[in-house]
Amino acid sequence: MSDCIARRQALASLWGAALLGSGSGLAQAQASALRFSGAYGDAVFHTQNLRQFARRVAELAGSPVELGVNSQLKPMAEVLPALETGELAFGEVLMSSYGAKYPLLAIDSLPFIVRGFEDAAHMWEASRKAVGEELLAHGVRVLYAVPWPGQGLYSRIAVNQLSDLKGLRFRVYNDATKRLAELSGATAATIAAQDLSKAIETGQVDAMVTSSTTGVDSQAWKYMKFFVDLRAWIPKNMVCVSEKVWNGFSPAVRQSLLEAAKQAETQGWQMARSADEAAKKQLAEQRVQVVPPTAELRRTLDQLGERFGREWAQKAGITGTQALLGYYARRGG
Repeated sequence: MSDCIARRQALASLWGAALLGSGSGLAQAQASALRFSGAYGDAVFHTQNLRQFARRVAELAGSPVELGVNSQLKPMAEVLPALETGELAFGEVLMSSYGAKYPLLAIDSLPFIVRGFEDAAHMWEASRKAVGEELLAHGVRVLYAVPWPGQGLYSRIAVNQLSDLKGLRFRVYNDATKRLAELSGATAATIAAQDLSKAIETGQVDAMVTSSTTGVDSQAWKYMKFFVDLRAWIPKNMVCVSEKVWNGFSPAVRQSLLEAAKQAETQGWQMARSADEAAKKQLAEQRVQVVPPTAELRRTLDQLGERFGREWAQKAGITGTQALLGYYARRGG
């Protein structure tokens, strides 16, 4: 989880120029608006990047784009199925949130394997082709992916060893966080991204693994005063297009959209780095103790990482294992 959230809910419609025809052209364009589901609110850098991409889509496709942020059009769990059927034209999802349905996508949240943005880039390079082919077989085309900052541990109390989480209400949002809750003895709490701020403010969650930026967006300091900078994993959001919609674009429009997606990906990775630095600074200003993991905690988590990797490889099969080996080859060890 990554993962991730926003404080403000918004629904925006972006209307593209270059509409074909005249007179009744606007009515025709409204009838064929491209529906684009964004997962997070406007305070999140992913959404800021997404809005720029949506504007480019409207310009290039010559059609209006109805962009619903903060899951206003569809809950994240329904986005990929809606893209398969063509109900949505474009959609944003947290890659690892679909790990249960598509085990290969869980490579994005394998704990304690990547250590920073450079490693995360190697992981995406190694897995992108396989992930793209997996989803394309189900009618969904991946356009680009942008990471969250590395996942750290927010908590109400100091956590120096894994057993300190026992009995705490621990937010889960993917397979990795569910397994952490199980192995630590924490009580799993399923809280949607858009509900996280309220859950923190009302004390419904005691600990969570999420990014520095999500902690800021949700004002985690209202209830949690500790942030262990684990860099446990660096998850990504994927922006995808329905293959049914894609096939309706001309070859020239498709090529232009791919170029726009490449630009959005490059910009998004830069935004992630900047957001991480700014968020950690803000957490410290809010008197959150930002600390590295203790030696004991790091040792335990590294051991768990090996265990998670073995368990995942059994589910992901040869394709997943090859992608993971490709990551290690790119990283150099």
